[in-house]
Amino acid sequence: MSQDLSYFVSYARADRPQTGRLLDLLAPRLAIARSYRFSSWIDDRIEVGERWTDAIGAGLAGCDFGLLLLSPSFFASGFIRREELPTFVERIANPGGAEAETRIRKPLVPVMLKPIPLDGSADLAGLEQLQGFRDRDGRAFTETRGHTADAFADQLVAAMLAKLRRLWPPAAS
Repeated sequence: MSQDLSYFVSYARADRPQTGRLLDLLAPRLAIARSYRFSSWIDDRIEVGERWTDAIGAGLAGCDFGLLLLSPSFFASGFIRREELPTFVERIANPGGAEAETRIRKPLVPVMLKPIPLDGSADLAGLEQLQGFRDRDGRAFTETRGHTADAFADQLVAAMLAKLRRLWPPAAS
């Protein structure tokens, strides 16, 4: 018996073409995953006349985990920082001026959609403390093409399933 899991896709509008390309590669791979039936929530499904903030809030509340597609534009988005990230992570201040800690509030899968600076020069909203997915060669998704993009998607799905099996072990058949 398959378990239903819903994920919220968090991405920057500026990254829509790359996001669409990655999601197109992930969809058939997730559709054939054993033990799970996946459904995604992405903002392009908001209906005409619907309050988009309400729709996004409902998508966040109803998801089992977040698929965060990281890029410079993602981190530059005030909306993502204010409205989406707090669903998944919380910054906890440390006394004495030590760096704030990041606490996971809801499971997430951070994916390097585009290269981002990891040298401490950019404010990554606490996500720099979390391992973001890159392919086996250390590439972000936009650094792949053709068969390497397919390999990126295969590796990402394998990593996602490994994490999800720990969080939601498949039911015994």
